[in-house]
Amino acid sequence: MTGRIKLLDPDINDKAIDGRGAIYSFIPNDAIVEFCYITTKQGSVRGHHYHKEFDEYIMLVEGEGVYLERINETTTRKIVMGPGQTIHIPSLTPHTFIPLTHCKSVSLLTKRWDHSLEPITPI
Repeated sequence: MTGRIKLLDPDINDKAIDGRGAIYSFIPNDAIVEFCYITTKQGSVRGHHYHKEFDEYIMLVEGEGVYLERINETTTRKIVMGPGQTIHIPSLTPHTFIPLTHCKSVSLLTKRWDHSLEPITPI
């Protein structure tokens, strides 16, 4: 099933891998103007919403979880994520996050949250 949310592949340069570890780069399609650090406790849920005015990029930095993308009234797409994985959620894409463990993530926005008339629209 194809949806609008994309799991991004990192752009990695051989020079970014050495005995210390690796550096993985993700290149967004749009300018990032705000980023948020998010913690989500296992057993809770974030989402059941979409954003009218901005795209969102989310990198999971700790834990494991599932993003649900609502395709239509009866169809949901699952995207399982672990540390270091990054997704792009285009505006107007309904989504929900279910943490399988305690999670920490970074959300990067293409428009400032407090500059949006309606940053979150419930579904």
